[in-house]
Amino acid sequence: MIDSMIHNATPSTPIDLDAIRQRLAAAGNEEYWRSLEELAETPEFLEFLHREFPRQASEWDESFGRRGFLKLMAASLSLAGATGCLLRQPEEKIVPYVRQPEGIVPGKELFYASATTFAGYAQGVLVGSRMGRPIKIEGNPEHPASLGATDVFGQASILSLYDPDRSKTVVFRGNIETWDHFLRALADEMPHISSVGGEGLAILTETVTSPTLAWQLDGLLQALPRAKWHQY
Repeated sequence: MIDSMIHNATPSTPIDLDAIRQRLAAAGNEEYWRSLEELAETPEFLEFLHREFPRQASEWDESFGRRGFLKLMAASLSLAGATGCLLRQPEEKIVPYVRQPEGIVPGKELFYASATTFAGYAQGVLVGSRMGRPIKIEGNPEHPASLGATDVFGQASILSLYDPDRSKTVVFRGNIETWDHFLRALADEMPHISSVGGEGLAILTETVTSPTLAWQLDGLLQALPRAKWHQY
């Protein structure tokens, strides 16, 4: 076995097979070696063992003692921690209820029947809420389509409520506006849009499965045949 291992090894310094056998015979207890070079204690292996630490780690300047090294590391960690204190979070105030809603107990979770949409179709779910903040979605066992089951899309839909990139307001050319401003702007543009048959008007929606909404969109496209309806 040793002969085959030595035959496959290609060290720069030849390994003394007789010396290895003598060491194995002299070993009283079980010992383990990572390689034949370690067993033979070749100069290359001893040099590698000496240089196993980062470059020039063995040439430690004795004038810089262990106590000074620990002081330097402690100062570095303190400075690293101090940088985190510079990023102050915005101040938030916890305001108690003036009139606490019925059924709400601080720390107790409440469930509400709701629905999520996927590919335009509603899925019956139960939404777990703590202190008015939705935190978990499960299937509604009373819903005939799911019977209490839910999928990964329903589970992940709760994250959309806390998406920082979620559109929360009406935006017009990069500026935050109100819904009333949008309605007034649309009313001002409707005479021109109607005169050109809806050309330049584009409506973007998700998959629509509501008969009422589909009927309204069809009626709008009949009145404005050049308008475009895009479904995402």
